[in-house]
Amino acid sequence: MNDDIKKELNKIYKLTGIKLSIENEDEVSISALKKISTAYKEKYSSANILLNMLNGIYPAKEQAHALQSLNIKPDTKMRLYLIYVPTKIDETIKKIITSLFPGRSSEYLCSLDSTHLCFLYLGEDNIAHPLLDVIETEGMTVAYIAYSDIFSDTSLLQKEYLDLRQALLISEIFYSDKKLISPNDLGTGELIYNIPRPVCEKFLKRHFGGVIDDESMQLATTFIHHNLSIAETSRYMHMHRNTLVYRLEQIEKKYGIDIKTFEGADIFNIAILITNFLKVKNNE
Repeated sequence: MNDDIKKELNKIYKLTGIKLSIENEDEVSISALKKISTAYKEKYSSANILLNMLNGIYPAKEQAHALQSLNIKPDTKMRLYLIYVPTKIDETIKKIITSLFPGRSSEYLCSLDSTHLCFLYLGEDNIAHPLLDVIETEGMTVAYIAYSDIFSDTSLLQKEYLDLRQALLISEIFYSDKKLISPNDLGTGELIYNIPRPVCEKFLKRHFGGVIDDESMQLATTFIHHNLSIAETSRYMHMHRNTLVYRLEQIEKKYGIDIKTFEGADIFNIAILITNFLKVKNNE
């Protein structure tokens, strides 16, 4: 038998444990045998196993074996990172991440789709900040990262992933200026996201007649963002203090809510979050 064919068959045997025999060498090409090895490596690579774990592909009986295939020692502390790049993820982004965290860490990086990557980092450190910095500076693209708490039970991978996916979605609706997101820091946005739509609409109708006009919402957002400070808000908006006070009073006359008080600002803040939430729901 041709020596090259023997080598490829031996590789396949080492990878799969399956011995193949060839009767007619003329009907078999080296490239075809190499494709078998490559396909097997890809299917059973740590990255592909991780992807299947996140998506819940494995039946309960196969899950334990799949977890063992990841070759992660028991009680290893780790964090999961879900990376979202709105433009598109290419090989450059992947290389940037693997060069920052070389070695076995690169085995736990998998593509979910054209804009999302998942990275399982073995270690207790929170690498969200350096990860975001290197992607944006070297990849020259905007990125958003949701990160988990530390965990050591690999059977929790899918749960952690689903929590991160929801955290990214909630953050995109309510906190679009945030680039680093933890499921623990979603605040009122998470609460509103899980409130039935009719209840949200009832709240707006009761306090604002159904909708807040854009001008009032923009001013209220800026005022709340600057901690209800007349001085800070007027400075930021390049507006005279008296003009700002007048406009805030007009909002109070229109809706019957004094946004200058904590209670009034709280109602407005919830209403703004609900309005953003309903806009997304209406566009779905």
